[in-house]
Amino acid sequence: MVAKVASSEDDGVLQADFLNKASTIIKTLGHPQRILIINLLRDSERSVTSIQEKIGLSQPVTSQHLALMLSRGILSKRKDGTTHYYSIANPFIEKILECVTECQEKVESGEWSGFIE
Repeated sequence: MVAKVASSEDDGVLQADFLNKASTIIKTLGHPQRILIINLLRDSERSVTSIQEKIGLSQPVTSQHLALMLSRGILSKRKDGTTHYYSIANPFIEKILECVTECQEKVESGEWSGFIE
């Protein structure tokens, strides 16, 4: 039986299995470079070289970030010849990015104060 944890909504219940999976994804995305990569992939898939050039990391470091996110189900990959293309694996990841973007907008507008400076 899966343990249940009451959510902040009266009618919602968060299940332990979901929380474990969500926690793993959130922890993996807890690195600024990984969030930048996800943001780059928001609109379309990109090659490793394209990602590397946009975020300014070396190819080995970029590949390490991509491999970790691929192994955690955050990204998907396809190969065309010798080029590997990465994309966001599912809408859950896109929703997390939407939330981060919305939070940034609220902080920048002054609507939310007291953000870690």
